[in-house]
Amino acid sequence: MLPLPEEFKATMCRSLGDDEAARLFAALDTEPEVSIRLNPMKPADTFDGESVGWSEHGRYLGERPQFTLDPLLHGGAYYVQEASSQFVGYLLKGLDLRGCRVLDMCAAPGGKSTIYSTAVGCDGLVVANEYVRSRANILADNVRKWGMGNVLVTNNAPEHISQFEGWFDLVAVDAPCSGEGMFRKLDEAQEQWSEANVAMCAERQWEIFQNAFEALKPGGVMLYSTCTFNRSEDENILERAMELYGESFEAVDEISVGEDWGVVVGQVGAFRTYRFFPHKLSGEGMFMAVARKSGTSSKRRQL
Repeated sequence: MLPLPEEFKATMCRSLGDDEAARLFAALDTEPEVSIRLNPMKPADTFDGESVGWSEHGRYLGERPQFTLDPLLHGGAYYVQEASSQFVGYLLKGLDLRGCRVLDMCAAPGGKSTIYSTAVGCDGLVVANEYVRSRANILADNVRKWGMGNVLVTNNAPEHISQFEGWFDLVAVDAPCSGEGMFRKLDEAQEQWSEANVAMCAERQWEIFQNAFEALKPGGVMLYSTCTFNRSEDENILERAMELYGESFEAVDEISVGEDWGVVVGQVGAFRTYRFFPHKLSGEGMFMAVARKSGTSSKRRQL
């Protein structure tokens, strides 16, 4: 495992304090958890494992099997998905998304898209967009395996998607980020990390967020997430949103979080926030936020 970048360590010490930052660094020097999410529409005997507290169909596995050799994986009986990432499904539990339109703005490789696909049901639609064509191909394969048949995979720039003004009931931005939360899983996340890259990611995230806002209907729900720890790509993006859009966002109903889960709950303006640290829970680094676009929608526009 590579040594953590010194600039990253300094940022975390300023953000968390030396003692808690040291616990984070120690956790990043351990082996990551292995977890899957079962497909409720394709019940099958897969792997035994401990349940993920916030994910009804999530399971922790004691070791990493040879997934690529398992026909149940290729048949869509389960998806290999990091446990923290599965929390988006929990955020949706209080919403009735059946028959709704969902935009997954940065969808590859497709784990969250399959969650939305199940949530909206056969009468709903998920537009899973991925700007990088090679990643869009992987996304298409994964949603095909999942098998709901209600996902449209697109390969567009965010500004193209924003032209569907006010068309989606829920817009999810799982923004491309500096990947600090993946340090213990991916060596390249550490190799590519720099303060300049963090700043570049933040500007790209802000551009995507603004386009996502345009695509969301009044009364619809915005989900914002990254797999990184720093505030520049997380809370600061939400602060910019509240400064620009002001009363155009309002809080969703309060979402209860298990005291033993280790999820750090916060608030930025109208956005309820959820942080995942590997020294506090069994999962990788993640940040999620949710709010509702103010107002009520007019009659839906037709495609």
